[in-house]
Formats: sequence, structure tokens, C-alpha cells
Amino acid sequence: MRKWLLMLMVVVASVLVACSGDDNKDESADDDGNTEESEKQTIKVAVVESPMTDVVEIAKENLAEENIEVEIVEMGDYIQPNEALAHGEVDANFSQHVPFMNQFNENSDAQLVDVQAIYYANFGLYGDGYESVEEFPEDATIGIANDPSNIDRSLRLLASHDLIELNEIDGEEYGIEDINEDSHNYTFEEAGIAALSRLYDDVDGIIVNPTHADNIDLTPEDDALITEKEDNKFAITLVTSEEHADSEIIQKLEEAMTSEDVREFLNSREGEAAVPAF
Repeated sequence: MRKWLLMLMVVVASVLVACSGDDNKDESADDDGNTEESEKQTIKVAVVESPMTDVVEIAKENLAEENIEVEIVEMGDYIQPNEALAHGEVDANFSQHVPFMNQFNENSDAQLVDVQAIYYANFGLYGDGYESVEEFPEDATIGIANDPSNIDRSLRLLASHDLIELNEIDGEEYGIEDINEDSHNYTFEEAGIAALSRLYDDVDGIIVNPTHADNIDLTPEDDALITEKEDNKFAITLVTSEEHADSEIIQKLEEAMTSEDVREFLNSREGEAAVPAF
């Protein structure tokens, strides 16, 4: 009788050990005896150019330590990242300021949302042959980006330095028609923002961000006649879809993109080209 009882106890113990092993097959213990999920998470982030790409690369390295893989998807213009995000082809993008995102939402009936401002891409007015804004001619021709949000941004830059006066408006974005006609004699030539650097030799001035100024070896600190003030609404921002805004993996990405490593990288950029916004 005792022999049968002993055998029964051995069988029961074996079953319990086997069940325990099945429950923990997806977990691994660390040195302190804690367990963690072994499955790797992946997040796709659309970018356009440096330093946006560099910031996400730094975040990618940091998130790898948390078993999160960041897949960086480089795109050829500023609309593609929003289209990809709206269609669920990527999980986030890092390519724009909030007014540009809002413009896309309105035009495309999309629900993209801002997550975190990362850096100010210091817009500036550059003029070939001019040492200061005081030398800038009253009848100058100025090249500006042709999308509504960046037209607004360019006009705000000029107005903040008293080069033009803007009339009061009902909406949030200024257009050329909102300039007080008695406050300047400027002519504006509109072009895609990536094409503005090619206008540099043909007009009196262009208003561009640091990336495109760098294409003609210019920096905001050393070469711009005027630059933006930091208290503006045009910080380059991490963006995601409304449905993913509160997800844990987006929060992890936000933390990685606002790390000290990212801050040090932005501050290392020459000529005040990327000022941290966090």
C-alpha cells in the first residue's frame, strides 16, 4: 500500500513541474529572479533627412537594450511620412512641425497627433552679399516655401524682426494677402522648400531651415541675417496616429528621443541648427 502511495505522489509531483514549465516558457529570469517577456517588439518610424534620422538612430540604439527594434523608414518628401502613418504603414513619424501636421489632417481628413516636441530647426533669412539685415533692400525679392504652414512661418519670422507688419486675421495662419501693404515693398517668390537653396543666387534672400541652408554651406548662427526666436510653434515633433498615442511602445520611443544622448547630439550641431525643445 505504501509503495503505491509513494508512486502516486511521484506522478503528481511530475505533473505539477511540467505544468509550471509550460506556464513560464515565454519568460526568462534575470539575476534578481525577476521575469521578462522574451518577445521582441518592433516599431516603424518614418523620417526624411538629417538630423531627424540621427535622432531616431540614437533612440534605436537605446531601445535595443529594452528588446525593442526600431525600423527607420526614410522617405523622399515631407508628405509621404504622413500618408504612410495615416494608412498604417508606419507607427510614427519624425519629419514636421505641428502646423504642418494640422494642415495635413485638414486636407486629408486624417487623425494624426503630436506626441513630443524634440528640437527647433532654426529658420533664418539668408541673403547673398548682405552682412546684416540693415543692408537688406526695401524692394527685395525673397524666396519662401510654398505650403501654407511655412508661408505663415516665414511671415512670422519677418514680422518678429519688424521687417513687415501683419494685419489681424480670424484664423491661425498668415498668408501673403495678410501683409500690411504699406509696411514693405518686398516681392515673394514661392517654391518647394527643398528647392529654395537653388534660388539663393537669383533672389535677394531666402527663408529656409538649417538642413537646406547647409546645402549651400550656411548656418543660422554664422550666416543668417535674422533667425527665429525659440518661443515659436514650429518645433520638429514626434507624431503618431490617434489610436496609438497612448500605447506603451510610443511612450518608450518618446522617452528615448528625449534622452540626454539626444540632447547632447542636438547641442553638438554646428551653428545653432537644432535647438532642443525638451
